[in-house]
Amino acid sequence: MDHRALNVVVESITGRQELVFPMRRLICAGWVGRNKKALQIHIDELGQHGVPPPTRTPIYLNFSPYLATTSDAIDVISGESSGEVEYIVLKEGNRIYIGVGSDQTDRGFEKFSIPASKQMYAKIMAPVVWPYQEVKDHWDQIVIRSWATSKGKRVLYQEDALASIMDAEGLMEQLPKDEGLPIDGLVLFSGTITLKGGLVYGERFDFEMEDPVLDRRITHGYHVRVLPQHL
Repeated sequence: MDHRALNVVVESITGRQELVFPMRRLICAGWVGRNKKALQIHIDELGQHGVPPPTRTPIYLNFSPYLATTSDAIDVISGESSGEVEYIVLKEGNRIYIGVGSDQTDRGFEKFSIPASKQMYAKIMAPVVWPYQEVKDHWDQIVIRSWATSKGKRVLYQEDALASIMDAEGLMEQLPKDEGLPIDGLVLFSGTITLKGGLVYGERFDFEMEDPVLDRRITHGYHVRVLPQHL
């Protein structure tokens, strides 16, 4: 698979350090809710838009690593695309880092092919990560949230603690094996939390991860530009 370096900053309790992460594999997980009722709500949310239900949970989708970026702007080809906040795992050998990002997806095309609808657009990450060992003992207390801006109006789009979805170790343990694809150099998007309301298609998406125990947070956001088409 395609691979490249990903430049991020490791923010730890001892300071900050630049990291050049050798990205060799990109996976987006899905349907990861611990609460089966809440999970079904999310399945039903997308089902209202014609997205077929999964045949298994969780799901793991492999994508081109070049899609992962820390950019603050992306281009899309449809006005029906949206982001969703997720925690991110970076794994290289015994080193594991945790970050936050957004899995931008073409909702119009999603009803035809979930993998294709996600391969179409960049996977945005905040350029800062935390060492996993620093958050492992209070994992469930970490909160992720997002805001969507549409026609100039910014609304809280998602907010929940990581206790609501599968944890990092559980997600990695269930990764399909013997695919001939690398495990090291892995960028894993966790799958998302439920929405506050319906899908919002807008011009900007902001997200953050808050650690209330160590009193810190990672924030990032990006503008979405719909490219004109002349067919």
